[in-house]
Amino acid sequence: MSEQNEETKKANRELAITVASWVIAIMLSLGLLTMLLWQPRIAKSMELYKQPHQAATATTDLSTVEDYAYLPTFVENKSGEELTRDQNIYTEGQANNRLEMVYHTVVSGDSIWALAQTYNVEIESILFANYDILQDKSDNLMVGQVIAIPPVDGIYHTWRSKDTLSAVASRYGATIQDILLFIGNDLDLSNPQIEPGTKVMVPGGRRELVPISYAAVTRDAEGRLISGWDGPGACLLDSVGIFGNGFFVWPSAVHYLTGNNFGPGHNGIDIGAGLGSQLFAADSGTVVYAGWMNGGYGNFVVIDHGNGFTTLYEHLDKVHVSCGENVFQGSVIGQAGTTGNSTGPHLHFEIRYANMPVNPWDYLP
Repeated sequence: MSEQNEETKKANRELAITVASWVIAIMLSLGLLTMLLWQPRIAKSMELYKQPHQAATATTDLSTVEDYAYLPTFVENKSGEELTRDQNIYTEGQANNRLEMVYHTVVSGDSIWALAQTYNVEIESILFANYDILQDKSDNLMVGQVIAIPPVDGIYHTWRSKDTLSAVASRYGATIQDILLFIGNDLDLSNPQIEPGTKVMVPGGRRELVPISYAAVTRDAEGRLISGWDGPGACLLDSVGIFGNGFFVWPSAVHYLTGNNFGPGHNGIDIGAGLGSQLFAADSGTVVYAGWMNGGYGNFVVIDHGNGFTTLYEHLDKVHVSCGENVFQGSVIGQAGTTGNSTGPHLHFEIRYANMPVNPWDYLP
């Protein structure tokens, strides 16, 4: 019995050795076969590696090289000529492709300044096209109005029987070619005939905006205030009042615009003060108007600073000062609102010197 076991164990060992030998032989054969198959590619790679690593040379046949790319050779420019480009810090709006007038219905939050940006035309061009509604004043914009937006910057002229191209072009500071070449006018270049009553676009044409009248604040020989404002909030002043320091602070905790900027037809800036937010005196002075003001101002405050400057605060929801009151810089004078001609809550703020509007951005910190 023990002899049979020994023979069985011996047979198993021999079988295991035989199987292991075959496995090793097969693996060696596969390895040899793999080397034989890859030997040409390895040889080609070694040949390319031995070549100089330079840009493509006359001795390199790129047509025989697969999946191999070279960077172009850098050639120094010794001519002294360089390609330069001027910096442009301004973003240009997309050019208009319109040929006809479009009409915009004013909604809450609109402003002439925003409409000019939206339609890529100048503020003046919108004012020119809507004189019957706006009277050249941006603050006359109201919700529900239908505003004409011209296709390009310029002015529309209603043709009269005695008009000539040269006279109309000269009147608006344009050229005859400006009128003839505007496709929207649909004119026969060889024989331009324009019927009376036709609205003709004068591209680039301009006129003077109608000046806005300014109420004057003056002082008599003894320095007592004389207010030129007339309305429910006006008052008679018999005091000298206090003087400002000539350095202004923001009249609101908000320091950004939400409507019109200072510019044509708009003598101040529209600050994005929220409804009911506090408003402050930009400098010390005497209140020379406090209350409702006709003409689109709404609830209105004017402060004279005694040094030639006055500041104006329009569209207030509530007024917290009275006419003749002395206020100090930073004092609360009211709350922001949307009274008068307004398309949404904001503060229309003006600075005037010698009764003439000046740009608030030149004075605010």
